[in-house]
Amino acid sequence: MVQQTADLLMRTFRSIISAKRALGIAGLSAILIFCGLHPAHAERRVALVIGNSAYQNVAKLSNPANDSAAMAATFKEAGFDVVELKRDLKTSEMRRALRDFSDAARDSDVAIVFYAGHGIEIDGANYLIPTDAVLERDIDAFDEAIPLDRLLAVIEPARKLRLVILDACRDNPFVKSMKRTIASRAIGRGLAQVEPGSANTLIAFAAKAGSTASDGDGKNSPFTAALVKYLPKPGLDLRKAFGFARDEVLKSTGNRQEPFIYGSLGGEDFPLVAAVPVPAASNPGQAMRRDYELAERVATLEAWDLFIATYHDGFYAKLAQAQRNKLEAEQSRLAAIEKARLAEEERARLAAEGAKATTQAKAAADAKAAAKSAEEARAAAERKTALEEARIAEVERAQAKAAEEAHVAADKKQQNEAAKAAEVERSRLAQQARLAEDARVAAENAKAVADAKAVRERLALERAKALAEVQVAEAARSKAEAEAKAEEDARVIAAKVRAAEQAKAAEAERIRLAALAPAGAAAEDGKVRGSSEDISRSLVSELRRVGCGSAAATDDWNVAAQKALAQYNKHAGTQFDVKVASLDALQSVRERPAGICPLVCEHGFEASGGKCVKIVCEKGHELSEDNACERVVRQKKEKPTPAATAPKPRAAPAPEARQPEPVRSRTAGGSMEARIAQCQLRAGGREGGGARNANRSFQRLDSCLRGQ
Repeated sequence: MVQQTADLLMRTFRSIISAKRALGIAGLSAILIFCGLHPAHAERRVALVIGNSAYQNVAKLSNPANDSAAMAATFKEAGFDVVELKRDLKTSEMRRALRDFSDAARDSDVAIVFYAGHGIEIDGANYLIPTDAVLERDIDAFDEAIPLDRLLAVIEPARKLRLVILDACRDNPFVKSMKRTIASRAIGRGLAQVEPGSANTLIAFAAKAGSTASDGDGKNSPFTAALVKYLPKPGLDLRKAFGFARDEVLKSTGNRQEPFIYGSLGGEDFPLVAAVPVPAASNPGQAMRRDYELAERVATLEAWDLFIATYHDGFYAKLAQAQRNKLEAEQSRLAAIEKARLAEEERARLAAEGAKATTQAKAAADAKAAAKSAEEARAAAERKTALEEARIAEVERAQAKAAEEAHVAADKKQQNEAAKAAEVERSRLAQQARLAEDARVAAENAKAVADAKAVRERLALERAKALAEVQVAEAARSKAEAEAKAEEDARVIAAKVRAAEQAKAAEAERIRLAALAPAGAAAEDGKVRGSSEDISRSLVSELRRVGCGSAAATDDWNVAAQKALAQYNKHAGTQFDVKVASLDALQSVRERPAGICPLVCEHGFEASGGKCVKIVCEKGHELSEDNACERVVRQKKEKPTPAATAPKPRAAPAPEARQPEPVRSRTAGGSMEARIAQCQLRAGGREGGGARNANRSFQRLDSCLRGQ
């Protein structure tokens, strides 16, 4: 029974050793790697892939068919349970595909929809366009396009992850011909930003909101090519995969296209492909130890020879050699004992048979020699075994110490490498942050400079425009004033001419009457009469006395005098003709007390004590248009612009209006009335009455007047 057990153990040991020789460490590693690449997913994952290329009413797209095929292959290689690939779907087919996929997504843990084709944004809502869509008006999208919300509703039942990938931000040809039914309705070039309403939901756009994506020059679009590259990487979280894809697209498009992701995930990693477990490093020492223990259980020379043949060197090989030597010495000792036993039996037999003493002595000597030889062999074997065990123990201690030192060194090296990698990552992130901050500051500075330049240009244009308007207004005002002055001068001249003619006619009439009247008829009804110049001067003085007008008293009945008389008519309730200075008006004004007209002062003067006093403002104030002192607000001087520093064109000097000369009677001795009075005194003042004297006085008066 013991022999059968030993034989069984020996056969088992041979089988194990043979298998290890045939398979080796590489074979075991291959099995481990194969098992790691195909982990068993307990979760159910489904994907729907749609690629619309063959559009019927606009130009066809080349990449969506290739993009959808590449993404479907990626999902299949990632081990998805369901991968449905649909191409060139019409409106009804697209609705049916989403309805069918909703059944698969209902019991799933992960649900993904990938769409490549045309998309459109209307009033902030995104739509996917089937191949047979006819979008002539904006409202046609409600019937012939698929809203993005429909896709989100289809994958909503998924328990762990819901993902929509849209490679549909291309420059849409429908937008160019589409009519707006409402003028305020917005139709975007790209897709609008969307924030998912549920947790663990992501929406990935090939380009960020409001911008368009490129088809690229390759077989696949830049966005899909980057996704195929990074999504299948084992153990890579989806957020990092999309981040790497974004960097790849920015690099391949020269920063013209930036993919964007909306939504959020929790703290747990969501790799599309599970991480490959790192196979445990094979430990030849442990395998050798197990084989050593098995050979020790067999405990035969053949087992030890097989172990030594398999493991030529090392601690256990030397230990096996010592065990073999020990076993061999033991077997030699046992053989010597057996030989001595047989010799003793032979001696006894010979003694019993009455053998000769010499034979018995020889047999005894042989037995003794055999026993001694066996004992010496046993002692030598034991000494050799003890020495070998001591040496092996020393070697084992040295190996254990070396292994511990190697383990400590490996841990320290790993920690140093991890610290170095962390430092490199911190440096990279700090550099990126510095570059981003520098770019932001540069952009803000550039914007500030541009804004300041725009403000300066706008202010310069406004100043130039205001200057031009002021110049135009000044020219118009000057022209209007010149025209008004010319009209006023013409009117005044005409009035003076008429007044002169009237005065001349009245004077002629008075001369005629005076010539016919007696010498003492100089006054009538108690009213003193005089020349028109005297009347004008007296009337202006009286008007100033009663507060109507402030013009100086002159012989001319000018515009200021006419305005004063008009003011008197207004406040006194009279209706004198303002164009003529009449005795009636003079008599009426003389009868009035002072203060008939309120005191009116010019700009820059104010009424005080019945006089117009000049207004003097304090320092820091200036006189406004409404005759009030206001504080002066000093504005910061700006650098004059070329338009502001240009020399102001000089306005052409207005022609100096010639003041019309007053119309005077051409008498050398003064006014006509005064001359008549003088002639009357000369003609009749020295003689008495009587007809004869009266006739003589008339002749003298006529001669005096003709002498003028």
